[in-house]
Amino acid sequence: MPLKTRTSNLGSGRVSFVLGSAVFAYFVSVIQRSTMGVAALSASDRFETGATALSSLAAVQLAIYALMQIPAGIALDRFGARRLIIFGSILTGMGNLVVAAAEQLHWAVLGRMVVGFGDAFVFISMIRLINGWVSGPKATRYTQLFANLGQLGQLVSAIPFAFILGFAGWSVSFSAVASLALIAAALGFLFLRDEPSSNGQFNALSSAGKQFRENIADPFTRKAFWVHFTMQSSGSVFILLWGYTFLVEAEGLSRAFASVLLGSFVFIGFLVGPILSHICVRHPANRHRLVLAVFGLMTAAWLLIIFSPGVNPLWQILLLVLSIGVGGPASMIAFDYSRNSIPAFRLGSSNGIINSGGFVATFITMFLVGFALDLIQRYGLSGGSSLYSLASFKLAFPIQVAVMTVGIVMFLRERRLTRRVQE
Repeated sequence: MPLKTRTSNLGSGRVSFVLGSAVFAYFVSVIQRSTMGVAALSASDRFETGATALSSLAAVQLAIYALMQIPAGIALDRFGARRLIIFGSILTGMGNLVVAAAEQLHWAVLGRMVVGFGDAFVFISMIRLINGWVSGPKATRYTQLFANLGQLGQLVSAIPFAFILGFAGWSVSFSAVASLALIAAALGFLFLRDEPSSNGQFNALSSAGKQFRENIADPFTRKAFWVHFTMQSSGSVFILLWGYTFLVEAEGLSRAFASVLLGSFVFIGFLVGPILSHICVRHPANRHRLVLAVFGLMTAAWLLIIFSPGVNPLWQILLLVLSIGVGGPASMIAFDYSRNSIPAFRLGSSNGIINSGGFVATFITMFLVGFALDLIQRYGLSGGSSLYSLASFKLAFPIQVAVMTVGIVMFLRERRLTRRVQE
């Protein structure tokens, strides 16, 4: 279906190429970032690491991603989305080439840091292009749709990449995904164009400090930040590192079935995303109720896993995957908040701050769970079980609930402040 766009010199078909190239770049960046989720056990064997060191392999990547969101947002307002998507795609490919060649952990960590650095530029640039080429309620729908299309990258990581990793080994599999990033950069060079309203002109870097201060002081930016912090973290931790290990080592599921469960997050997004975007468009005043409902669903599913004795029945595992899978599309509510409340001239830098929320929470949770697993084994708190035993995970996973609870409390606080401003 042709996109109805803002006034531009490009036809609707050309705009489709612009947005198609942007979503492909995001799709590839998701592949680059999520490969470590199914490679965790292979990484543990290849580098002979414990849980804390293993968590650092993914957590450092996310830390760089989160730290770069504010500079990336400022760069977006200065240089435009086209340049940043091309630049970010090249960096993610280079980073995973380093990982492919790594024989020691510190080289793999360095490669994943480069992946996180490049990845930081892609998503918010795609959001900028959506808001620049599509207006009104369609922007909300396309944001949700394109986010879900990009998340298909998780499916590639969970199934084809996992197969190649098992069949051809570490170096071949990571080199293969790195080549996709270079293809995304080439397509971006050919087809990407910045939004027509920019006319090739962007904010001066001298205004960056002022924009940053304005965004931090803006309760609407902070409210959206905490939405993203709360909604995205649990699913990201599960996909990017601990979910596969938990399902295979602790719950005893086959590697193939665990990969399918990780891949199912994408289908959950396609099912739930349009429903959430429809509610946001039709009932914007009820967006906070959606956030609270998803938080309650995720918390209840985790508590059921944690406090049920012994191996969890399959229905509980499926309920957990479904519940935290909803969190991904629900995190897009944050950008619906910002689109409707942040001035356009600082929307890029504001979305950079907002997008860091979920990844800050993911980094904190991912590292603390790994640290807790090592402590549990060291002090025999799980009764002498192995490092990745079910008992150990059940003692470590309450950290996820604690981090989400901090996020929801802060969201409610900022919501009260925004209501006062509106009054």
